[in-house]
Amino acid sequence: MIEDKGLPDSWVMQDVLWQSDTLRLEYSGPANPTNVVVAFAPIDHPFDAKGGWGAKSFAKRNMAHICVFHARPTWHQEDDFFEAMQACRAYVGEACQVVSYGFSMGGYAALLGAQSLRATRAVAISPQVSIDPKTVRFERRYLDEWAEMGPWLHHLRDHMDGKREYIVVYDPLHRLDSKHENRLPRRRGYRRVLMHGVGHSGIQACGQMGIHETLFGVLRGEIGASEMRRAFRARRPQGFRYVRKMGTLLHKRNHPLAQQFRTMAEEGGFDRLIRKWLE
Repeated sequence: MIEDKGLPDSWVMQDVLWQSDTLRLEYSGPANPTNVVVAFAPIDHPFDAKGGWGAKSFAKRNMAHICVFHARPTWHQEDDFFEAMQACRAYVGEACQVVSYGFSMGGYAALLGAQSLRATRAVAISPQVSIDPKTVRFERRYLDEWAEMGPWLHHLRDHMDGKREYIVVYDPLHRLDSKHENRLPRRRGYRRVLMHGVGHSGIQACGQMGIHETLFGVLRGEIGASEMRRAFRARRPQGFRYVRKMGTLLHKRNHPLAQQFRTMAEEGGFDRLIRKWLE
């Protein structure tokens, strides 16, 4: 059970609005929400966890949320996925503004479910377009999961439209994530937030750089992709992952800008990184 300290007395806590062998959806928030985030967990969030992925962070900010639990890491290829999304929309009501959100496998699901949810915005961090080896031959990270799955049923091209905003956050220097992003359907309303050097760890990087509230602003619908891009650019000199990735590339190439990254590393206290560059 998520601790409800500081939440309004009127809040509903972890109400199960959908349950099947493959999915469980839990709502926390006011009885009649005007805005809600539907959060899709990444591959390793347990089905029997006492709290949903991101629930503590949403509750801390008094953000109404629906956490989607998955029984197996199948990228939501089950038949009942869209039925669950429709039940989710019916639960919050037609007037409620919905934002779908997820990371990695959950990022794929946020894109997949946005249409059925009638979301105004989908926010996907480092999503995959598929893990079917016939479709993405470059993807080798999830072969064990694929071996336990049936056919790939839900193609994003069939479920992404031009009626909502899609914000995809990823590192263009991450080879696999970049290849996936390059294959996502480009619908009207598609926006990219490039976070160079953060790898497959965009959410952790936001916290480390102190721009996590910017991410939550995007999830609330208060700001857009351009504001998140500006926040990243402003804070990236303080981000260890960015400084390590870009600084290492420039040092290997003996680029004149390498000295600037050495200065960033000194100001950030990344002494071990500097020693590595000077070896």
